[in-house]
Amino acid sequence: MIHTTSGDGVTQKSGTEGDVTRRWRALQEHQWLFIGVLAVLTLALGVSGFRKYYAALDQPRTFWDVLYLALQLFTLESGAVSGPVGWELQVARLLAPGLAAIAAVKAFALVFREQFQLFRLRFARGHAVVCGLGRKGMRIARDLHARGQRVVVVERDEGNDHIARCRNLGIIVLAGDATHRETLRQARVHRAACVIAVCGDDGANAEVAVHARELARERIGSPLHGVVHITDPHLCRLLVEQELERHHPERFRLEFFNVFDLAARSWLSAHPVLTGADGRPLAAPHLALVGLGRMGESLLVQAARARRDAGGGEFRVTVVDRVASAKVASLAHRYPRLVQSCRLAATDLEVESPVFQRGGFLQAADGGPATAVFICLDNDALGLSAALALQPHTRSLGIPVVVRMTGDAGLATLLRGDDTEAGRPADIRAFSLLDQACRPEQLLTGVHEALAQAIHADYCRHQRERGAAPATNPAMVPWDELPEHLRESNRDQAGHIGVKLRAMGCGLAPLTDWDEPLFTFSADEVERLARLEHDRWVDERRRGGWRPGPAKDVSLKITPYLVSWEELTEAVREQDREPVRQLPRFLAGAGFKIIRLNRPAAD
Repeated sequence: MIHTTSGDGVTQKSGTEGDVTRRWRALQEHQWLFIGVLAVLTLALGVSGFRKYYAALDQPRTFWDVLYLALQLFTLESGAVSGPVGWELQVARLLAPGLAAIAAVKAFALVFREQFQLFRLRFARGHAVVCGLGRKGMRIARDLHARGQRVVVVERDEGNDHIARCRNLGIIVLAGDATHRETLRQARVHRAACVIAVCGDDGANAEVAVHARELARERIGSPLHGVVHITDPHLCRLLVEQELERHHPERFRLEFFNVFDLAARSWLSAHPVLTGADGRPLAAPHLALVGLGRMGESLLVQAARARRDAGGGEFRVTVVDRVASAKVASLAHRYPRLVQSCRLAATDLEVESPVFQRGGFLQAADGGPATAVFICLDNDALGLSAALALQPHTRSLGIPVVVRMTGDAGLATLLRGDDTEAGRPADIRAFSLLDQACRPEQLLTGVHEALAQAIHADYCRHQRERGAAPATNPAMVPWDELPEHLRESNRDQAGHIGVKLRAMGCGLAPLTDWDEPLFTFSADEVERLARLEHDRWVDERRRGGWRPGPAKDVSLKITPYLVSWEELTEAVREQDREPVRQLPRFLAGAGFKIIRLNRPAAD
């Protein structure tokens, strides 16, 4: 029984409520400007009103006299005038005290803002905690806030320029060290929907995860979703592997992410240079890759694997780097199948050299020109310079150029819009690393979530083969339409993978050989693993308040399957066996393989 939920656990307002919230927040962002404009308007009305008033009394006053009187309106000292007054003065007498009171309250709030924020934190629940307010943290906090999510930021550097920006948006900022447990408790991590660690240091991010796991023991209800950034892509994959093998506690779910891997997937999705307009693999694509750092490596590896999975043949890659030969050799050693998926040519060049600027590497000696150029240099200015240096050659050959930029501001804006001189779209595009990799919807959909979605998709496929339909089986709907309790059930099933594998004397390892045959369980192992999955599901259901009964009733939490494995029908048992058989394929899609360990299986 595939015991199927989505959600990232983060509240997202929609419809009218979300629109009202966004308008209110936009007003808050410009509140002082609004108050200032009203104050100037009130002052102008007061000056005009007093001049007309004294002119009617045949007591003309100088401009400075009436200005002084108008200013006194804000302190309630000059509003007492006898006789009829014009509408201007009437409006000014009403607005001025109100504006003065609002400004006083706002100023008071600014002085005691920190204390007020700490007071707000005492009641925070279901919020997102972002640890670290660098460029990644600012982008994540801003996007979550824009989605209508309450956000709490933890930042230890009180001089950080982003703090004022966050507070102006209405985001709570807690000054403190996120690696300290008490600071996270102050941020009410134990009551949050998720905690995202982007402190800029892998060790600090790991400490945040450790403390968050401990604090999550105090939770009631859905588990805390922890998301931790790891700078090194290889280390990130190893940590993901370790976490997959770990049995997740009921109250905490941990995911690791790497901006380069996430950005590479987005890049290839936005710029499918290995496929044509119809989505089919190109016959002989040629990719020129300038810079083989972490971004370039992630891009090349994922491109090669995507090409292989799509059934495309070998493609050509020309790597241009100061030490391209050494880096290509290292990459081929770590990914042996890479050299079988693509023809790698290394060109050792400095991007600032005249040889690079002549662009000879764009034309293969035994083939046609490059079909695309990807520039993956760590320095934004140098990347843009390299793209512009190659532009005469790429434009004449009709080769698109995509430049990796750290953010979506500054130099990246120079690559936007249309090339009005040539009268055609610009042939140099910017790809913003942080904008593409730090989107909440990406960060909060990690390996566990992907496995849960794969389990659900396989369940739907299996049900369709049995003749079932959404009309008779409400669980046969797309993931986004699946009720939360069913999605959470699928997540629990994905989080239990490590336990079942260890029971079989198996473990996980990174999948570097893409042509390696998938792991196959024996019939006995399939049976044992299916039984373990059923026992897990029964335990999950009992904790959720479900009871056995003759017929399934979701509203009453009754199911006929809440029995021992031996009491199940053969058809129901098969529903547990099928995902076991598909498990190696699910894991391969996430970049991992099952291996047998040199230790006896657990009983």
